[in-house]
Amino acid sequence: AKEMVKRVAGTNGVKVNILDIDEIEGMAQAQFYSVMGTPTTVVVDDEKSEVASWRAQIPDEAELSNVISAR
Repeated sequence: AKEMVKRVAGTNGVKVNILDIDEIEGMAQAQFYSVMGTPTTVVVDDEKSEVASWRAQIPDEAELSNVISAR
């Protein structure tokens, strides 16, 4: 899932942050975006507001690409 997200984001020229919830910073970000488990993908805009998310599932590559390119 991580590699697919990186690939789709890179194709669309978008920065990707992969968080490790075992680290303090990753845990804090997970709490901010209400991440309760993995896998989770959260797409945010330039103001860090959530645009779309997939919790406890891996996003479909085409759907993720559409969300990223539309933001």
